[in-house]
Amino acid sequence: MGMTPYNDVRFALLGGSIVDSNALIRAYIWHCVAIPIVASAFMIVHFWRVRKDGGISGPSPMMLEKEIKPERP
Repeated sequence: MGMTPYNDVRFALLGGSIVDSNALIRAYIWHCVAIPIVASAFMIVHFWRVRKDGGISGPSPMMLEKEIKPERP
């Protein structure tokens, strides 16, 4: 057969065995649709983790025992 994983990937990316209009359309769709979707997914996960982990302000400051005021009855 002569097909290797490299040939299969190349065939899938080019849309054929040569660079022609199919390859151009696939590259256009990749750059206009797939890359923004992947980038958006990474940004969504990033923003979610920043909010989950407390934002960019860092951990809350520690209070010393002498700074804690007793509760009033």
